[in-house]
Amino acid sequence: MCEFRPSERIIIDSDRLEELFSDLGDRSAEAKVMETVVIISDLLVQVDASVRAGDLAAIGPKAKKVSRLSAEIGMTSLARVSRDLAIATAREDAIAYRAVWQRLVRIGDRSLSLVWEQPGLSI
Repeated sequence: MCEFRPSERIIIDSDRLEELFSDLGDRSAEAKVMETVVIISDLLVQVDASVRAGDLAAIGPKAKKVSRLSAEIGMTSLARVSRDLAIATAREDAIAYRAVWQRLVRIGDRSLSLVWEQPGLSI
């Protein structure tokens, strides 16, 4: 029997990160990325609690914020799937939001790890 193991392509927009470093300088850009990753992580924990509680109304706004913050620091994949989660919850599609949530968990963990591996980040 073949086991299905979903694999997600993670996209980090290194141009966006370079732009942040150029605009803010190394220390400020690193601090912004670090602060944003912490906020995203906290929001994902809150979304997880809302998913477990089945509270669709609470998921959408948090997922939108994750999407916006992720886009700001170049975590393109996480921004997209967070946006998709917000859309699924707005449509009150329980099956879709649970499937998208599982994608978000996979992509979120890997995106947060990969952003630190970008050249120029020493955090």
